[in-house]
Amino acid sequence: MQFDSLRAFPYPVLRPDVDDYVDGDIQVTAEFEPSMDGQEVVAEVAFHLSVEELRAEVEAGRAKYTTVFACRDTYFRHVHSSSDESFKVAFPAGRLRGEVQVFPYIASVKTITGYKSKLINSEFGEGPFRYEIGSVLAVDRPQIIYIDRDVFKPLSSVFVLIGDDSIVGHEWQVRTTDDKVQICVSLELKELIDKARNNKAHRAVLMNSIYFAAVMQCISILKSGSEDNESRWAKVMRQKCHNDGINIDEHDEYLIAEKLMRSPFQLIEAYVFQGAEQ
Repeated sequence: MQFDSLRAFPYPVLRPDVDDYVDGDIQVTAEFEPSMDGQEVVAEVAFHLSVEELRAEVEAGRAKYTTVFACRDTYFRHVHSSSDESFKVAFPAGRLRGEVQVFPYIASVKTITGYKSKLINSEFGEGPFRYEIGSVLAVDRPQIIYIDRDVFKPLSSVFVLIGDDSIVGHEWQVRTTDDKVQICVSLELKELIDKARNNKAHRAVLMNSIYFAAVMQCISILKSGSEDNESRWAKVMRQKCHNDGINIDEHDEYLIAEKLMRSPFQLIEAYVFQGAEQ
């Protein structure tokens, strides 16, 4: 079912921006992660429902939490229903790729008679209301998620450290014209960094220095709309921002980098500060 806030139903339906209910809300989150072996994509869906009468219909087995997954690139469509507010759905490798649309709603699986709720708008009358099998009781806005092998990897996977004999000392450069962002350093510095990666405290410092600055530079390039926007790294970074609900145009570079890197300063606290003398 396509979401349309202007669509009229002959019965009250809980949905955003529509006053069929004078109070109450439905919010659905859908997060995608690869399975442990990397062979599947797992969707974790959670319904948050504040109308007790609707929850009672699910608990009584007359309605179910339902989610439709639709992927245009693979022509795949799957409907999953559950009596649990939170559930996981596993998809074999290759079923989901590119743009995936998620349509969440609550639908009746049995005929519902005598439904009442004090939260229903008085314009519908006092009820009771009847819902036939397959009727929609509540619906949330659809979500769009981008599924890509590189999107699931840590953000550092779009960067590659390069030793460049034309660079001397502690100078380093960021080059963004290839599919991966090149962080270029002197040959001596690259050798030191390669050794430092074997230590958690050293990695924490690297993430909060060179890599954090490189991510900020990439975000600045995305904001500018330059030709580097068509590179593979740019596509992955835009999709990560979309999946995390980050609007590149509305936030400063440092804040976007902090969110994309999952608050990297906590690594400093965990592996550097905890071992420091008081």
